[in-house]
Amino acid sequence: MAHTENALFTLLDPEEQGYNRDEVDEFMARARVAYDSGTGMPLAEIRQASFSMGSGGYDPAEVDGALDRLEDAFAAAERDRYISQHGEDAWYELLAERAAPLRVRLERPDGKRFREPAHSSALGYRKEQVDELCRELEQYLDGENPMSVDEVRTIVFAGVHGSNGYDEAQVDAFLDRITEIMASVG
Repeated sequence: MAHTENALFTLLDPEEQGYNRDEVDEFMARARVAYDSGTGMPLAEIRQASFSMGSGGYDPAEVDGALDRLEDAFAAAERDRYISQHGEDAWYELLAERAAPLRVRLERPDGKRFREPAHSSALGYRKEQVDELCRELEQYLDGENPMSVDEVRTIVFAGVHGSNGYDEAQVDAFLDRITEIMASVG
């Protein structure tokens, strides 16, 4: 690995695959302007950021870690602005409102929380593993299970075909929403 003085992140050697430096630099510059100006950036935009891979480039693990920290910083800034305008009780009421539709899904029975993959040959996430996380998240929302947002961000489910799995896109969208709430708690 190489590190140049003007690089935001460690540059990989040319024989290694990394994130496109220009794309990452442009995204980080936009994020800095949004943060410095106080306008914010949608947390979903940060979570959905993706960059081309190529020879050399930035170390993906470093960039991904920076994106997680960036999401946390924007969530904290949003929380602080809201609390200063409306009070802390109003903030927690807002989070409870945001969590309400997620709670409905969490309260569904095991094996029924998400749809199955569209085709029996399609890959999905193993239901048992997703259901276990959902039970932990329900306890988290009830204040009974301290969890970090990084536990959810970094979870990996085994893949399975057909009716033993949940649709990956639906589970990922749900996890994005719960991650946003967890990052906002502070």
